[in-house]
Amino acid sequence: MSDVQKSPAETPHEWLRYAEGDLNVAEREMKAEMPVYHLVCFLSQGAAEKFIKGFLIAQGWELEKIHDIVRLLKTCQPFDTVLARMTTEGAILNQHITAGRYPGDIGVAAIGKAEADEALQAARRIRARVLELLKTD
Repeated sequence: MSDVQKSPAETPHEWLRYAEGDLNVAEREMKAEMPVYHLVCFLSQGAAEKFIKGFLIAQGWELEKIHDIVRLLKTCQPFDTVLARMTTEGAILNQHITAGRYPGDIGVAAIGKAEADEALQAARRIRARVLELLKTD
C-alpha cells in the first residue's frame, strides 16, 4: 500500500511532521517572555514519542497506543541499537507524560527552566538520531 493509500497514522512522514510541530512550539515557548515550562516538557515528550513512532512505522511496525518512551526505544532494538539505548533521554521524557497536564498535578511546581531545558535537549537528541536513520531533513 502506498503512502497515498495509507491513513495518516500509518505514514512515517506524518508522524515526523507532527513531531516537528510539537518540538517547534516547545522551542518557541522557551523563548517566550514568561515560558510555561511544564508545557515545554509535555510537548518535548510528545515530539520524541512521535519521532520514535515515525521511525518504527518506517520499519514496518504496527502502530500501538504507547506513550512510554523507554518502552518505545526498546522496541527499536532490532532496527537500531543506538536509538534503543537512549533510555536516559526516555526516562527524562517519561516524567512528563502526564505531569503538569492538569491543574493540581503534583509535578507542576517542580518543573522549571532546568527541567524544560533537559526535556527539550532529550527530545532533540532523539530527533537527531531518528532523522539520521531515516535520512530526512
